[in-house]
Amino acid sequence: MSNKAPLFSVVLAAGKGTRMRSAAKHKVCFEIDGVPAINRALRIYNDCGIKRHSIVVGAMAEQVMDTVGSCFDNAFYAYQKEQLGTANAVRVGIAPLEELPGSTDIFVVAGDRIIDQSLLEAFFNDYYTKKYDFALLTVPNQKGSGQGRIVLDDLKKTIAITEIADIRQRETLGRLRAAADNNSLPSSANFADFLKAGYLADGAAVPSDEKLSVIYGDIWQSFVVDGEKPTVKAVMNAVPIESTRFEYPGRHGEKIVRTPTELKNSEFVNNSVYITKLSALRYALSRLDRNNAQQEEYLSDVVSILASAQSKGGKEKFKIGMHNVDDRKLVLGFNDPAELLDIENTIRAHGENSPGNQLSVCEWYRTIGDWRRGLQTKSGKPGKEFINEIKELYSDSDNVAETHLRNYSALLESAESFLGADREAFLVRSPGRVNVMGRHIDHQGGNCNLMTIGYESLLLVAPREDDIVRMLNCDSANFAESEFSIGEMLVDLPWDDWLSLVNSDKLNKMINTYGVDWSNYLQASILRLQKKFSHRKLRGMDIVVWGNIPMAAGLSSSSSLVVGAAQAVVTANELNTFPAQLVTLCGEGEWFVGTRGGSADHAAVMLGQKGKVVRVGFFDFAVEEIVDFPDNHVMVVCDSGIKAGKTSNAKDQFNHRITCYRVGLLLIHKYCPQYSHLINHLRDVNMRNLRLPLSWIYKILLHLPEQATQEELRALLPNEDLDTFFKMHKAPADGLYPIRGVVMFGLAECERSRLYSKFLSEKRMKGIGELMNVSHNGDRVAKQDKSTGKMVPYLAPISNNYLLGLIDDLESGDLERVTSAQLHWQSGSYHCSLPEIDAMVDIALGVDGVAGAQLAGAGLGGCIMTLVHRGAGERLVETLEKETCGRNGRETDILVCEAVAGAGILLKP
Repeated sequence: MSNKAPLFSVVLAAGKGTRMRSAAKHKVCFEIDGVPAINRALRIYNDCGIKRHSIVVGAMAEQVMDTVGSCFDNAFYAYQKEQLGTANAVRVGIAPLEELPGSTDIFVVAGDRIIDQSLLEAFFNDYYTKKYDFALLTVPNQKGSGQGRIVLDDLKKTIAITEIADIRQRETLGRLRAAADNNSLPSSANFADFLKAGYLADGAAVPSDEKLSVIYGDIWQSFVVDGEKPTVKAVMNAVPIESTRFEYPGRHGEKIVRTPTELKNSEFVNNSVYITKLSALRYALSRLDRNNAQQEEYLSDVVSILASAQSKGGKEKFKIGMHNVDDRKLVLGFNDPAELLDIENTIRAHGENSPGNQLSVCEWYRTIGDWRRGLQTKSGKPGKEFINEIKELYSDSDNVAETHLRNYSALLESAESFLGADREAFLVRSPGRVNVMGRHIDHQGGNCNLMTIGYESLLLVAPREDDIVRMLNCDSANFAESEFSIGEMLVDLPWDDWLSLVNSDKLNKMINTYGVDWSNYLQASILRLQKKFSHRKLRGMDIVVWGNIPMAAGLSSSSSLVVGAAQAVVTANELNTFPAQLVTLCGEGEWFVGTRGGSADHAAVMLGQKGKVVRVGFFDFAVEEIVDFPDNHVMVVCDSGIKAGKTSNAKDQFNHRITCYRVGLLLIHKYCPQYSHLINHLRDVNMRNLRLPLSWIYKILLHLPEQATQEELRALLPNEDLDTFFKMHKAPADGLYPIRGVVMFGLAECERSRLYSKFLSEKRMKGIGELMNVSHNGDRVAKQDKSTGKMVPYLAPISNNYLLGLIDDLESGDLERVTSAQLHWQSGSYHCSLPEIDAMVDIALGVDGVAGAQLAGAGLGGCIMTLVHRGAGERLVETLEKETCGRNGRETDILVCEAVAGAGILLKP
């Protein structure tokens, strides 16, 4: 799956559903467009990644179980004997999960809810990335809504949910007390009608007399059943002022008071859709009561209990979040046949033949001729709207803006020759990137510090009525036209899930036979999105591509195409996605060409900001920090001219290092089982998570072999299926896997990438340069011999003696030794550079004003990147041109890079 989801759901389907007026069919078994409501909901939950479902049954239990069981084998059932409220139903539903740890996440939902899958995934993403303990899905209030009201404090934090039954009860009691205060009380004969009047005014169904006797208790008994005369004194005693309003405990012990009218007019209402830590749910359920209008255990009361809970020191014990949905049609539920009919009409209106799946032209579509005219006005200058957006995206410099406008003009000129001036189209821009710190670790959960640069792919996208995707390149001499049918690809390749497709023999044969073409990167993104939105038939497109990112240079030219194609598909098909999901889908999409990397490049391309460095984390994906890049420094990128290919030897070496990581992590679990429950990814092996001194991290590394063969690794891990990793690449020529060096690099790079944004915010540019230099040493394969001036082989120190020396340094008490022994100053040995690139790094480091230099990208070719004071930029460029020009038989591309905005649609409102 593309985004994290809870493992378990608790689906509430025990109620009688009396308002459906059917004695033969349970509410959740009513069909919506031919599919029982509960089965339609469970299919969505499965597609989101939820593995097991606890279905709470009661009334017509056998029918509900038969309905679910006919379609799903991952559901189990919990029986609620008495209708004691929604919280009691949840208590029954989690009883089979009592052995699960408190950290387990549980999705709790009413059985009749039909939730848009994309919305649900965004809700889960919000919960995980913001590290909530409890989150609820809400929609805007509307007049006459019978849903519970969300109560917010003055800081707009959720502190409670109050059910409409309780609001109506206290509103009516307030009217009764006011009548007593004005000496205008109803008679005993009219007293019941007085209590019912509030429901009629709301347009709500009036409860039965039996239900009203529960809601109003002694008041109903005295003045309706017993016929006691309602005197002012009697009513005032029966209705104290506290019973006409609501009081909630604040987060700091204060009382928060709300009137029924204020709550009726609350901005948000509850939708009975929650995700919670099992520990938080257990805590709240143990503290519930039935002190409410219906004398039931309300699940909604969980919120006020959690919101008022405090840990030692007066801090919030639980973090509560609210995910609001502006479009109420994305969260559907029903209580009566009319509401069921409304849902069915909505579902049918959004089916495969709905207008939403027909070709639509939005405000950001223009004819190609109009695009060209907008860029070239009568005065010879582009229109103001283009100039303003270009400067907002790239740079305030007129020269920079003119350069980018020329690039757009080149794209449009080619597009007009390919497609004609009258074709409706929109424009997508997708920049390259430099990962300024955090290489080779995104797939291990580490941070990446990302900067999008002004070298980019530009796409003109013209949607079609069929499913043909036609891909044309402005540089047609070097990049041939290509096309494919989405439907035919679905038929031709295995489609159980995305992994089955990318691992299939058919795809591998196709890649091995024909190689990786530029168009495969667009194809990869389109197919991944088709798999994600498997119930939508994606429309075809004619895509014209212009680009100036050096290929195979470590600047993400391929990921730029993947992200650009994803933006094109989402826009052309009006798909409902969110950034974290789309980043992950793009990362998985690129597996189509044979690599097994993470999503760091795609995150950078999509989420970059002008003048900023964005630090992102993975597993779960999150933008963790955005830091200004100082104006007095620039990143200068120099292309070695050596292509870092994605096939053959380069791909094998890339996947070989991934295998070293995976096997190294398995060995850490084997040798340190006491910490296994804390270690899910390599990045988890750190002092903060394991609560160990740094010397222990070095002792863990001592357990790992410096290098080992496949046979030796199988002997060390006899119970693991290592062929899963080995089959991703050809065995190295020497047969060796440098486990310790790769793992040590990964652990150290995780620390460097974590510290980078701190150094940057403190403008410690010299320190950043030193981090870059150490990081490059982890990839270095050659170093200049000062006596001969020649490049000689280089191996970073990773031996037992070296690690033992670091431990001695840490325990020495000497400040200088302790400082130098810190993990972020250790290079490890990933060993993915080339001698030519190492030589370029050394040349750059010899220029005054250069703070640091290192390999850019995945290695085995590509570029170096240097951090240089702006005043020394020209000197660096001149030196690199002089020393590297012609080194590989070609002119050297040197790019002065400043941060630009991430990918998007041009002139999108």
